[in-house]
Amino acid sequence: MSSSSFFFDQMKKVGKGMMEGSKKTMLRTDIMFLEREIKSRKQKFGVEVYELMESLETDSQLSMEEKEGSIRLAFDKAREDVAQIKMKIEVKRRELEVVEGGNGSDGSVGNSHYVIDDPHGSTASPDQDNFGFDTR
Repeated sequence: MSSSSFFFDQMKKVGKGMMEGSKKTMLRTDIMFLEREIKSRKQKFGVEVYELMESLETDSQLSMEEKEGSIRLAFDKAREDVAQIKMKIEVKRRELEVVEGGNGSDGSVGNSHYVIDDPHGSTASPDQDNFGFDTR
C-alpha cells in the first residue's frame, strides 16, 4: 500500500466521521426545536382556552354542553398537534440511534423506551437529559 493511498483512506475516514458528527448535531438540534414547538403549542392552547372560557362565561345563549364542547374541541386540536410533533421527535431519535450505531444484535434499532405521552410534556428517555443527550 502506498503512502498516498494510506493518506487518502485516512482522509476519507476523517471526512466520514465529520459528516456523522454533523448529522448527529443536526438531529439533536431538530429534536430540541421540536420539543420547544410542543411547549409553544401547549402555551398557545392555554391562551386559547382562557379566552374561550372568558367569552363563554358571558355568553348566556349557549348551553353548558355547547360550552364544554367548544373547550373540548380546542383541547382535541392541541392534543393532535402535540401528538404529531411527538411522532416527529420519535423519528428523529430513531435516526439518531442509527447514526450513532445503535443497531442491536436482534436487528432492532437502539433503545426503544422513549416516553411518548408524558403528562409533563417531556419526551426524553430516562437515560437522557431534556435535550435528548445521553446521560449514561
